[in-house]
Amino acid sequence: MQIGVAARRAGAFAAVPSTMSTAFTPPAASVSGARPLRAVVTGGATNIGRAITEALVARGARVVVGQPDPATAAALVARPGGQVTARAVDVGDPEQCARFVAAAVAELGGLDVLVNNAAITGPGAIALLPDVTPEHFDRMMRVNVGGALFCAQAAAPHLRAAGGGTIVNISSVNALRPQRGAVAYAASKAALGSLTRSLARELAPDGVRVVAVAPGDIATDAAAQAEEEMRARGAGADVHGLTPLGRGRPGDIGAVVAFLVSPEARFVTGATWVVDGGLLA
Repeated sequence: MQIGVAARRAGAFAAVPSTMSTAFTPPAASVSGARPLRAVVTGGATNIGRAITEALVARGARVVVGQPDPATAAALVARPGGQVTARAVDVGDPEQCARFVAAAVAELGGLDVLVNNAAITGPGAIALLPDVTPEHFDRMMRVNVGGALFCAQAAAPHLRAAGGGTIVNISSVNALRPQRGAVAYAASKAALGSLTRSLARELAPDGVRVVAVAPGDIATDAAAQAEEEMRARGAGADVHGLTPLGRGRPGDIGAVVAFLVSPEARFVTGATWVVDGGLLA
């Protein structure tokens, strides 16, 4: 930052009274505990999504999970307490996003949290530059970016009506340091970071925070399948030995998401939280 700009900004901040009337106040549900958080998690039945759902439920939230095949959420739905239900959605279809969010809100009686986790990952995300087709790229962007955009569009009025809330977009370290062999996937996750920052600015006046979480090397079925595909294509490198803390677990991501939707994170918005065990250090 240039010194002159810094000085002007410092002066501007100094002139602002300490009792600003525009200070953000989290929604009552997450402050007083008067009612459980009402959350929607796309792709919330498997891998990292399941860990996010479990972390929210462990903290008392009611969660509607969105999956292309709701049967994959059967084990979560069957748990005692009835805190999890599942509905069908293909987030690559904007109309389905709108219907899914509306149905979830009607079921929950409102909305406090949206987690955009659904994405094309695993073998479907692997493609070297010569192998990227228009169909592959279009589907990657429609699901990984468009899904988050249109679910956020549908959720924003309900979060506003609740007095505020949180949108969490699940990104990837590939947005910051792409692996070889994931051209379209890395581009989609980088775009998701920009979407996060744009939404954070637009929705802040409504008390809605928007953050992203970028997982590193996490032990999931999808990651294992992607590694097999990358080896078969001669793409990418083994990142296990590059992570100072070793390989992470899905629960590591779930715990960070649970924090980010809590009152303790009330002043966090527009940021990408990297959870990578030091991979990018």
